[in-house]
Amino acid sequence: MNLRPGARALALLFLSIAACGGPPTPSPLEGEPICPDFEIGATRAPMRGSLRFPVTLTVLDDGDPISRATITGRRSSESPATRILLADQDAEYEIQWAQCENQRAPRARTLAHETRDTAEYACGNAAVYKTDKLVTRKGDAASRTIHFAAPPKPECWESEIPAAEPPPAPPAPPAAPEQPPPDAGADAEPAAAPDAGAAGTGAAKAGATGAGTAGARPAGATAAPTDAGVPRDGGAGSPARPPSAGGGDVGTPPQGS
Repeated sequence: MNLRPGARALALLFLSIAACGGPPTPSPLEGEPICPDFEIGATRAPMRGSLRFPVTLTVLDDGDPISRATITGRRSSESPATRILLADQDAEYEIQWAQCENQRAPRARTLAHETRDTAEYACGNAAVYKTDKLVTRKGDAASRTIHFAAPPKPECWESEIPAAEPPPAPPAPPAAPEQPPPDAGADAEPAAAPDAGAAGTGAAKAGATGAGTAGARPAGATAAPTDAGVPRDGGAGSPARPPSAGGGDVGTPPQGS
């Protein structure tokens, strides 16, 4: 089997690590960004989701790189996560995170697998934006888990199809004609003016009634006595009037004659 010089060096390094500790095992990368598939162009060509600017992960042991991976993002939560080979041993590694300066061209979704016809991506100058420490313990797989560090440019490729124009709004219904306000003077009946003659007649009737009532004598009442019919004794409770001078009995002679 023919290996490139870089791959041969990494293989030798892993063999030396395996001699000192356990065999290298795939360690998962947690928190990897998810870039869903999208469409592009007027034909709405389906494309694979990916980061615009991929991220490179490099694992160093005493300053020597022992593992490296290019992270382009997961297409969905069901897509397999990126994994890094690390030996099962007690060790301390340095993790370097760098972002490529070149954009990664989007690739068709219908591509079953990478072929030789696919243009190889050139990362360009990858600037390191963060460095972490990873301490592993033999027999502890969780200690070999690497947590993704967000890059300065976390954008994913997105659809470039212009949004469809909204349908035109339906025409507004014609406004109903305004009705004139009702004429208050035409509909309202005028208030009846007081009848002066009726008022005078009523006043006259009231006066006549009062007068008649004042002059009427209640039934069974005795007529008021007059001076002609009053007896000399003045009536009951009145003092007796003295006899008139010379008004004695004509037939009775005066005494002592």
